[in-house]
Amino acid sequence: MEYAYQQTTLSKHLSVGVLAGYLLTIFNLFFDFLLRSLTNFTYSEIVNVSSIIFSSMLFMIIAGLIYHFLFVNFKMAGAVIYMAGFAVLTIVLFIDASHISNHFSVPIYNDALRMQFMGHAGITGGFATVVIPFISRAFKYIF
Repeated sequence: MEYAYQQTTLSKHLSVGVLAGYLLTIFNLFFDFLLRSLTNFTYSEIVNVSSIIFSSMLFMIIAGLIYHFLFVNFKMAGAVIYMAGFAVLTIVLFIDASHISNHFSVPIYNDALRMQFMGHAGITGGFATVVIPFISRAFKYIF
């Protein structure tokens, strides 16, 4: 798209973070709906629609800013550092989420809560690891 002003890399990476946040919100809401319908898990004090929307957007905007910082300071090596760092962080958070237990007296709810956190950690980490660099490279074709 032609603009009357020169876009900075910061504005491009923030736009990438917002777009990735919208896409992540849709994926996380779909996963949450699917999990709740398959397991009949109705507990929503921790993870509900508003917390999914807010956290998805916030995490992706922060990931876009981290990508911007690494890309500006290290160029293409920064993208590799970013992807490796977020891949490791995703694995660590996924493993940490798999150890959540004993919040409910009903065992199936403990399993559903564990699956919920593992799913959200995996989807969010995957988006931060892959989608932010991909959209950032294809920015001129998308916007």
